[in-house]
Amino acid sequence: DATDGPASSIEGGNNINATATDTLEKSVQQQLASNPPPSALPTGWFLKPSQINAPGYYYYFNQDTGECSWELPETASSATAAATATATEAVSQESLNATAAAAAAAVKSILKRAEPSTSESNNNNTATTTKPPADNNTQVAKSSAASSSRKKQKTDDREKHREKHHHSSSSLKEVRVLHILKKHKDSRRPASWRNPKITDTKQKAIADLHELLSILSESSSNPKELRATFEELAKTESDCSSAKRGGDLGFFGRKKMQPAFEKASFGLRVGELTRDVVDTSSGVHIILRLA
Repeated sequence: DATDGPASSIEGGNNINATATDTLEKSVQQQLASNPPPSALPTGWFLKPSQINAPGYYYYFNQDTGECSWELPETASSATAAATATATEAVSQESLNATAAAAAAAVKSILKRAEPSTSESNNNNTATTTKPPADNNTQVAKSSAASSSRKKQKTDDREKHREKHHHSSSSLKEVRVLHILKKHKDSRRPASWRNPKITDTKQKAIADLHELLSILSESSSNPKELRATFEELAKTESDCSSAKRGGDLGFFGRKKMQPAFEKASFGLRVGELTRDVVDTSSGVHIILRLA
């Protein structure tokens, strides 16, 4: 009887562990079935919180192209997008079982570590066996980071070349800018697509633009993010019809805009944002030069 006592205790402990594992596996299956994981975003896209709407609003931002979108970005082809959507909607029971089994295996491993046993050498062997994949993942991550760094450097070099070209010429003929216009009651035409009758004072319009400049200053170190944020703000805050294009006025030459606007636009470097508002008869502006 004294010999059988410890063995019975161990068997009872194993039954408890098996029951806990089965319960956890079923729980994981139910959670995955009711709340499947979302599909991955296309390469280069990230989800970012909006800085001008109420908390909880997000938009999609592509760090490679600077594009931003309120809608979920499409993948490289419509066929791929359709296949991805179908695969996301139809999470198979086999996949759920495999995920639950993996979770159960993790619990078993934890329970085994808590029991006195001679399996330390096996655990060490397992750790040694799984180390190469970790190293491979590290190498892949390093390679990806290096590739991203090279792309960023090439982009920066192109921007510097264009900027140097523009400033080396004393006969600059055209520029391209984004702008945000805030009209006020004393503007030449105090009405816009946002408000058919504008009654704000000039001081209120200037204060609104200073607030937008404060938001934009947070992205000033990243040209692509600065442009994306500017375009997002222009689409909702600008009183100019160019708002639907993110404030883009396209290329224009000298004597095509009001003098103060022209002077400010041609005085900026490529990628530079005005530090203060620009006052014209149309209203007050902030400007970001693109080219």
